[in-house]
Amino acid sequence: MLNPTTSAPGTITINFATKTIFLEKEGAVESVETVELVKPGQLLAFLNPADDTKSPTPEQQKPQAKHVVLTPGNHTQLSARGDSLLAIVAGYPQITKTTNANEETLTISITPLVTISPDQMEANLTLYPPLPKTNPLTVEELAELLKQAGIRHGMNEEILRDCLEQSRTEQHIITEALIASGSLPINGLDAQLRFEVEIGSIPGKIMGDGKIDFHERRMFIAVRKGQLLATKVPATIGTPGATVTGQPLPQKQGADLTVNVVDNASYNEESGEVHATKPGILSVVKNTIKVCSKLAIQGDINFKTGNIEAHDAVDIGGSVQPGFKVKAHGDLKISGGVRSANIISQGNILIQEGVSGKQTIVQATGDVDVPFVEQASITAGGTIIIRKQAYYSRIFAGGDIHCQEGSKVMGGILMAGGNLSVGQVGSDNASPALIAAGTDGKQYLRYEALHQEIIDKEDELEHCLQLHGHDSRLPFHLAMTEELEEMHKDLNKLDLATDKKADTAEELAYQLRSRVIIVHGQIFAGTMLRIGNVTKLLETTVNSVKFTLSQDLREIIEHSL
Repeated sequence: MLNPTTSAPGTITINFATKTIFLEKEGAVESVETVELVKPGQLLAFLNPADDTKSPTPEQQKPQAKHVVLTPGNHTQLSARGDSLLAIVAGYPQITKTTNANEETLTISITPLVTISPDQMEANLTLYPPLPKTNPLTVEELAELLKQAGIRHGMNEEILRDCLEQSRTEQHIITEALIASGSLPINGLDAQLRFEVEIGSIPGKIMGDGKIDFHERRMFIAVRKGQLLATKVPATIGTPGATVTGQPLPQKQGADLTVNVVDNASYNEESGEVHATKPGILSVVKNTIKVCSKLAIQGDINFKTGNIEAHDAVDIGGSVQPGFKVKAHGDLKISGGVRSANIISQGNILIQEGVSGKQTIVQATGDVDVPFVEQASITAGGTIIIRKQAYYSRIFAGGDIHCQEGSKVMGGILMAGGNLSVGQVGSDNASPALIAAGTDGKQYLRYEALHQEIIDKEDELEHCLQLHGHDSRLPFHLAMTEELEEMHKDLNKLDLATDKKADTAEELAYQLRSRVIIVHGQIFAGTMLRIGNVTKLLETTVNSVKFTLSQDLREIIEHSL
């Protein structure tokens, strides 16, 4: 290992040129210190030992010579013999000299010609004016030096030419000029269905300006036999990026999708086309396309009609009365309301006058769109739209839950597998609500049920202990304690976060960080928030806020809208 310094009596010879340039600008004279551009491996300075072989005459005798110390600074190093200093990078050498009674220290550092940012996505140039009576650098020579410094991608020769011209004509030092930029990878586009028939807007879709589409869904789209309904647009590969040093940055390929067809629809994998095999009504749920017949009922569902179970899309002109059940294979539209009834659809559900009643259950494979929900349960595989109010209800969506900005949520549970946006949450008198994003509703129901089992089991154990005593050796005590321990372990293992199918831990973390709860109005203290597996009890009432997970995914943090 080389010594960091070399020291001996003698002198130091500098092996690079410096020059002060005087410029007249606007009647004043300015000076610029310029210096020779050195290259890697170039000799910068060397130590000349004192010649002790000759005896000086009395007239030549001088005070004892000081020791001179040659020290490497940034981007320089000593030679193998330790008597010379060499450049490690291309750049401009700078001398720092310090002295004391018996020693003189000379340190040489180099200001690099090019610096590369820590993420290797930018390269910046420092360029001194050329020395007088020397040939200035050409663009080709400068480009070659940059390549030797490791720049392999994104170099802009036009900027290099401008920098060289500016330093030569204006005679000033150019610093931190951006001369190369890396390119970020462009991820591939996911495969998608391009519909060849007008299906209208999808309520809950995020539009280009970030607002949410609350238009009413277009229902019961009639199609004819042989009609082209949709075409699968394949996923794209994307384009890799690269750092300025040429290090490749892999892109993420677009995800494929599986096209499902039901009933009177057919899919050709080779062409990617979906056609209707018979005339009927089109229903779309995510990537599932079905064509079925339509059953129209003019009035209410009551004792006159009885329960409805149809292998069709169903259009109900009235309301569903208490105690009745409607089950549709396709989309379901109810022009009236639903009270204390059971509604199931393998498509999408639109209820125009709201849902109420503790006994009411609404289940959809696709989306659900309602003006209000009061003390009812709604479960959807897709998006749930609530236009006015959710009052002490249990609402679970596999996708997003979107409430219009003027809506109110009072008590109950709103739990979205995706994102959640609401108007006002709570009031001074309402019981606190639980609102959640990025949370698996099915897993939460399992959590809730297991938690209740534990409470019941603990009550049972306490009752037995009161009857038979607190002897821990009793068989029932041992058995019930072991059972409770297992139940607690199972409870702690439950993962309530969605997006568990992410390819990597980094991708899962990114998806969880993207989950958001948006409150456009006021949200009252006492509201319980959940994103994934993280919960937060809101301690103060706030307005117009957004909640997300922290970078470490350990807490929910609050931002102003």
